[in-house]
Amino acid sequence: MGDTMVEDGGPSGTRSLGKTAPVVGAGALIGLAVEFHWLGWSSIPGNSCGGRYRPCPEGTTPTLILAFLFTFAGAVALIVALAAFRSSRPGRAVPGALVAAGVLIALWPGWQAYLWMRGPVLDPAWQAGQDRPASVRGVGAWTVGEDGATVVRARTDALVAYDSGSGDRGWVLRAPVRESVCAMSERIVDGVGLVAFARDEKPCDTVWGVDVRSGRKVWERNISGRTVAYGQGGGGLLTAGAGVAVVSAEHAVHGYGLADGAVRWTAELVPAAGTEGEGEDDVACEPVAASAASATTTVAVTCGSYEGFHSAYLLTLATATGKELSRRDLPIESYPSSAAVLSAEPFTLLVREKDERGLAAVLSYGDPGDPKREPVTIPLTADEEDLAVDASDPAFAARPVFRAVVADGSLIVAAAKPENDYPEQVSAYSLDDGRRLWHTDLGTPVEALAPAGPDRVAVLGESQRLWTLTTGDGTRVGEEDGTTVRDISSKLDSGPQLVRAGDGWVIVNADGDSRPPALAIAP
Repeated sequence: MGDTMVEDGGPSGTRSLGKTAPVVGAGALIGLAVEFHWLGWSSIPGNSCGGRYRPCPEGTTPTLILAFLFTFAGAVALIVALAAFRSSRPGRAVPGALVAAGVLIALWPGWQAYLWMRGPVLDPAWQAGQDRPASVRGVGAWTVGEDGATVVRARTDALVAYDSGSGDRGWVLRAPVRESVCAMSERIVDGVGLVAFARDEKPCDTVWGVDVRSGRKVWERNISGRTVAYGQGGGGLLTAGAGVAVVSAEHAVHGYGLADGAVRWTAELVPAAGTEGEGEDDVACEPVAASAASATTTVAVTCGSYEGFHSAYLLTLATATGKELSRRDLPIESYPSSAAVLSAEPFTLLVREKDERGLAAVLSYGDPGDPKREPVTIPLTADEEDLAVDASDPAFAARPVFRAVVADGSLIVAAAKPENDYPEQVSAYSLDDGRRLWHTDLGTPVEALAPAGPDRVAVLGESQRLWTLTTGDGTRVGEEDGTTVRDISSKLDSGPQLVRAGDGWVIVNADGDSRPPALAIAP
């Protein structure tokens, strides 16, 4: 027998397919509409975005536009397709099943399309619980291991270790009773970190060597410490190298065995030879910043007081023995309101004089022990831009965080145009001659800047974007607009610390009460 014919002359199977496919297609449009609405609206942090300083995450706008287009197109297509289908086959069960099939079919292609529009993103992986008591603050942080497997956050009352992968709290080392963390070494050396404590408005006079793998105090020294000036922090008072812990004290620098705290040497600080007033009993000298590199330690020293400045110089010591190798004058004529080491090698020093007409610059010394070689001077403010190396009141008082990195012979630093109140660009300056080598405008304030591996720096913007730049020429690696970091805008303190940890990042806040003390972001 031949095929049963319908009135239009086509086979019944063809007719069924011709009316079934539109229903499935309309269901797919509805599925895409629902999926894109959910993905688009849920991608908006805090249910609000837009504008220069808080742009919407990448892909949000096209996703929502497509969501509305698919909504209207799907509604019209579904009405037409159902009317045609029911004209020959009444009922609701089969059309409903066909629509559901279309929705399911569209989900995977829709997700892939969204990933393409969104581009790469970093999502919150974990966040630490709030600080308790609420009165404590973060004052610094270390990373342990080459891949940053552990992050140690120092609070005023304790050191707390976090696993970078899971956020689990490892060990906690409490500060002495009624003492607060006032200074930390800039890095871990041979598994030991240095931390100093002080009572309220008293000098940093208790120094510990801490095994950062176990959180155990391995030695303790009580010294005649320095009082940390208000607003300057304790960065640069502790450093280590060549198996020696170098500790800045009152009128002296001490060397202790890094592993056992045994006394190695003491270098008394006196005015440099040939300076006016040398030998006067009332002229005292203090170390203000120190950093060890290879076999030497360079110490920035000031003599006199804030109101009665006498002189300042760089002292180079043999780290192992404390022997003075050289000293050279610092080019300042008033007391430094801030002085901080940005890099131990090459030795790079941030200096800002009390005198508003005095020096405010980054000084780079190819060899601080060579008095004949003048330092390269990079002014903090110039015609083109102002360098935002640090904040006037550091968020991390014991180990300040800088929006600057020294790498490949360059100072890479956040900068602000004269007409802007906030640094929205990153610039690189040569440490050989002080020239600006390159700059890139990000269009959003720079929150943090950190090393990101060989020849790379990472920049976290207020707009929840993370850029990776090459140190040589500032080329943006990956997305031109940066990688979107989701759901962190309300979780960042002012001036957070950005730490590389495996494939992701850990962000450390000073304020651990109203914001997470630490949180991780990962692909």
